[in-house]
Amino acid sequence: MNGDQRRLWLWILALVLVGLACGCVGLAAGGLVGYLIGRGDRGVSSTPAPSSARAWLGVRVAHEADGARILEVVPNSPAAEAGLRPGDRIVAIDGEPVDTNHPLPDVIQRRRPGDTVRLKIIREGEEQTVFVTLGRAP
Repeated sequence: MNGDQRRLWLWILALVLVGLACGCVGLAAGGLVGYLIGRGDRGVSSTPAPSSARAWLGVRVAHEADGARILEVVPNSPAAEAGLRPGDRIVAIDGEPVDTNHPLPDVIQRRRPGDTVRLKIIREGEEQTVFVTLGRAP
């Protein structure tokens, strides 16, 4: 192998190693974000780090390309009082989309406890509008 071929293979190896390192960092960051969104000893928080100053809906969701599917509704929460149910898919809040690019916790944290929001949901294939007054995060 001459010097030019050796340099070429070293560049290829360096690019592969950089790609692997970036992939590992991406997986770690994605896993951390997923953990923060879904954490909580009861699995019911819709925000990464609830505090009394944050708005709270009271659902646990799975984000999809076209909305956030409700997995669990906390009893006596704002979501429960508004009649939201597991299986409902939240697609917008006050006209702001909710999807994988606009996660529910991010959209909710731009609101304050006591705000009444208009949720566009899909229930059993039918689009509905539901009004919810957000509570304080426990």
